[in-house]
Amino acid sequence: RNNMNIEKGILQLADYYEKFEAGASSAYLIINEKMKDYKAMFGFAELGEDIEEWKELFSRMEDKAKEMGYSSLVGPLNYCTWMSYRWAISRFDMKLFPDCTNPPFYPEYIKELGYRELYTYRSAEIAINNPLNEVGEQVYSEKKEEGYSFITVEKEEAFAYVKEVYEISKNAFSDALLYSDIPFEVFEKLYLSWVKEIDISLIVALHGKEAIGYVFGYENRYGRDFISKTSAVKKEYQKQKIYLALLYLGSELVKNKGYDTMLYHFQCEQKDTFRRFGEDVENNEKRYAVYVKEL
Repeated sequence: RNNMNIEKGILQLADYYEKFEAGASSAYLIINEKMKDYKAMFGFAELGEDIEEWKELFSRMEDKAKEMGYSSLVGPLNYCTWMSYRWAISRFDMKLFPDCTNPPFYPEYIKELGYRELYTYRSAEIAINNPLNEVGEQVYSEKKEEGYSFITVEKEEAFAYVKEVYEISKNAFSDALLYSDIPFEVFEKLYLSWVKEIDISLIVALHGKEAIGYVFGYENRYGRDFISKTSAVKKEYQKQKIYLALLYLGSELVKNKGYDTMLYHFQCEQKDTFRRFGEDVENNEKRYAVYVKEL
């Protein structure tokens, strides 16, 4: 709840927003013209169990979006992917951080209202000793020989690299699904509000003095998992296998903390690079979705 209130500060960037209510249910219609594909969305949804309220609420939001000239409505998405988005669609018993804590009837109701899954995501536990990791060790040695360097920082020390993480992300994610830029001040205030609640481990890849990639993770506050949250490499370095070297270093770090698995959190299943491992390598999968309706 508290995080949702902090996050509502993102609405200052919206081209338009309006709160809609029906009975005990409410949601915001948000317009973000910086989006490449879907500019009209619903977000900050707090919905009750009465499907009739949903029908009234969504039909009013849809009418408004249509009237404003938009041909589809996407969500749940709080302005862009820097903020909270998607609903859990499976394993409602599994608690991660951060997570989508919606009840199981949300995905059922939204489909009844004519929405379909647009993008799906998954979180899963992956054994640290996996095929990618073996390749990574080799790549890591090669990268060091080529003059790349890597630094690991933990807890408060990681925040010295906030600006670098922001710049790398902006560059790496600019073509990502449902992504749009946010100013650095907003990133610092809103995105970091949940990151500051945890002890993070950050590994940064450098080419000379330039920070070109990172991976960050932390221990799940709800169970014995180490969560690998986000990794990014600047576009011009993406063919250099930097990611594999970072992945290897991340795995070693997690292994040294006493884990034999790592939880990959919120991977988009429609991303070109997404792959599932075999059952011997991964388990405990939880899935999520973002929905769309053509108006």
